[in-house]
Amino acid sequence: MQADTNIRTVWSRVVDEVKHKVIHPTLWKALEAGVAVTIEDGQFVVGFPAGTFHLSGNLMSLDHKNVIESSIARYSGERLLLRIIEGGSMDDWQAVKVKEAHAAAMREAAALKHEDETGSVRIWDKLLDQVGRKYATLPLRQLPQSRAAYIAEALRMISDTMDKIIPAGEEPDELTQRALGRVIEKVGNLVEVPSTLIALELIRARRK
Repeated sequence: MQADTNIRTVWSRVVDEVKHKVIHPTLWKALEAGVAVTIEDGQFVVGFPAGTFHLSGNLMSLDHKNVIESSIARYSGERLLLRIIEGGSMDDWQAVKVKEAHAAAMREAAALKHEDETGSVRIWDKLLDQVGRKYATLPLRQLPQSRAAYIAEALRMISDTMDKIIPAGEEPDELTQRALGRVIEKVGNLVEVPSTLIALELIRARRK
């Protein structure tokens, strides 16, 4: 309770000081509508209860925010960032934090997924290059037995890559399917064999 009283006293003094420094009736109305909620993580949290949140923008214009934060520092004894929330209670503040934590987790998950996808693309691109160079250095590649040996080696390379990228027991996602299809098509084009047949041989090889 003492902490609540102190923070509200600080905000009351801030409101009075800013009103004396800045002649702006709409800002005054916004300051009076604001409710000091808490000080946390270097932030002075001010809430705007239902029906008043539209006024909060007046506090966040750069000039006004600087004056308010200077007054907060004077009366609280520390440099704090002004933080505006919708609502005027600790429950409202807790709800904001939960929502922000969820959003941060979603962003992190999306970033990790993007990182994984980027890594997968690089691996498949590397494999495309490898199967191409493998064929380019194939001795007597005009002979059917040489091409057959190349196909067997290419299938092994593809299968090894699949084992690295696709978790055991899981079906490959669309990105992986498309990347795999490009490699299969490249092998088929190099040896002049329909890519469907290359894919069929890959399936047979992985069943062994």
